[in-house]
Amino acid sequence: MPVDRAPASAAPGDHEGLTGVIFDSGGHRLVGTLYLARGAAPKPTVLLLHGCPGLEKNLDLAVALRDCGRNALVFHYRGCWGSGGPYDLRTIPGDVTAAVDHLQSGEYPTVDPGRLAVVGHSLGGWAAILAAAADERLGAVAVYGAAVDLGGIRLTPEQVDREMTRFLTVTPWEFECQRADVAGRPGPLDVVAKIAPRPLLIAHGSDDAWVPVEHARRLRSGAAGACRYVEMDGA
Repeated sequence: MPVDRAPASAAPGDHEGLTGVIFDSGGHRLVGTLYLARGAAPKPTVLLLHGCPGLEKNLDLAVALRDCGRNALVFHYRGCWGSGGPYDLRTIPGDVTAAVDHLQSGEYPTVDPGRLAVVGHSLGGWAAILAAAADERLGAVAVYGAAVDLGGIRLTPEQVDREMTRFLTVTPWEFECQRADVAGRPGPLDVVAKIAPRPLLIAHGSDDAWVPVEHARRLRSGAAGACRYVEMDGA
């Protein structure tokens, strides 16, 4: 079987691939994977935020971004998929900020610390809006299937137990207490306008069974500046 090799034009020191990432957030060790695009020059880098519990990790997007010359970091919040600490909805935006700090640490020469973006799916979209509204280092934002009103999503006890918390370091009762607490705090609908004038992309499936498309429509209505909205047929 032939072995794929780098193009002959690739300069010495050029590289692509992936590397494990470990960084601190609130005294807890978070883990992830950094997908590195080819070439030694610093490049734009995208934070990819997964939902809850994170069965879908957006790795196809990470590979696609790497193939088009962007780095991508997929990491795991506290208390899930090998990251330390207790899982807590209220600390996830802080974990995103810690990831930005890590990307700007200078540890990765091919990460341009001045060109960072965030893409979030489902709960990750919720976290992306909150983190970007508070942190101008994130120069662009994209969300798809974003759950912008966590208290407004109907979940049965069985769904919380079987679909969510069995993968997390949190009990169903603790998870629901966290949801109730978050619902009483400022959320994406309250802060999305602060992202302007940075670009914002909102995408959602019209038949999304977990997060109704109304979440995206409400988010669009509160956005300002360079906001693009895409509603797709199906889930």
